[in-house]
Amino acid sequence: MKRLTAGAGVTVASLIWLAHGHAAAWDPFVVENDHVAAGNERMGERDARGALTHYDRAARQLPDRAEVHLNRGLALLEAGEMDRAREAFLLATEPPAESAVRADAYYDLGLAFYRQADAAASAEEPNHQEAQRLFREAADSFRQSLRIRPGNADAGWNLELALRRIREQEQEQQEQEQEQQQQEQQEQEQQQQQQDQQQQDQQQQDQQQQDQQQQQDSQQQDQQQQDQQQQDQQQQDSQQQQDSQQQGDQSSDAEEPSQDEGTREGGESDGSEGQTQEQPPTNEGTMEGLPPEHQRVLDALEQGEDNLERHRARVRAQRERRRVEQDW
Repeated sequence: MKRLTAGAGVTVASLIWLAHGHAAAWDPFVVENDHVAAGNERMGERDARGALTHYDRAARQLPDRAEVHLNRGLALLEAGEMDRAREAFLLATEPPAESAVRADAYYDLGLAFYRQADAAASAEEPNHQEAQRLFREAADSFRQSLRIRPGNADAGWNLELALRRIREQEQEQQEQEQEQQQQEQQEQEQQQQQQDQQQQDQQQQDQQQQDQQQQQDSQQQDQQQQDQQQQDQQQQDSQQQQDSQQQGDQSSDAEEPSQDEGTREGGESDGSEGQTQEQPPTNEGTMEGLPPEHQRVLDALEQGEDNLERHRARVRAQRERRRVEQDW
């Protein structure tokens, strides 16, 4: 039976053991078919697309032959169409396929799962959870192949490699989750710090506004006090001015009788000069030689302004009753 290397196109270092795995291609001499022969020839030339064209035609002619589906799966595997390759391998595992064909189909199915798992683990943003799932599918396929064909070294090696990759992905996933947790914690701390800083800034802003408001209130109160003081001072100045005017009016009223009295006394004195002869003072330089009315004026000055006013009033009353004789 002719053999084809299933892992010939694998370049990932972790698939080194897969390069030794071989899958069975259908022997065209068992059942003669031109498309199967042409497909095997293209696979020998590493023309997976050309081989797939012939295998598809053979599958339409022989839909119940598991070997045809196995060869189709190999061509799809080499072409990189993993999902279609898995479907073809699963068709090859169904009865009434021979045990050898089924063992090869499960083995090749494990290769398809492994390549998909490795792609998920080696991506720019690895999906460790998906990689673990696909590695487990690969390990189960290798186990199934070993159950059907015990002692297959290639299946044993690939099973061990798949299990090892599962453990690696679990560890990497755990580290990734821890890193994500740390990153989330750091982000939360940063957010909390930002919130605290914003709250602190808001408090400072509120305090500044409160201080400004208090300063404005204080300035307003000071201005009101200054305005009140100015108003009080204006009222006080106005009251003082009114008091000064009143005192000035009272002083004018008080001075007028004294002028009248002087005029009248002067007139009386002039009138008396024509009738009587002036008597010389008995005690010159003393108050005893003053006329009686002058003496009373001085006494009144000593007793106070009120007595002076009353005295002046009496003097005016006496003079008004007195008849003044003119000598002209």
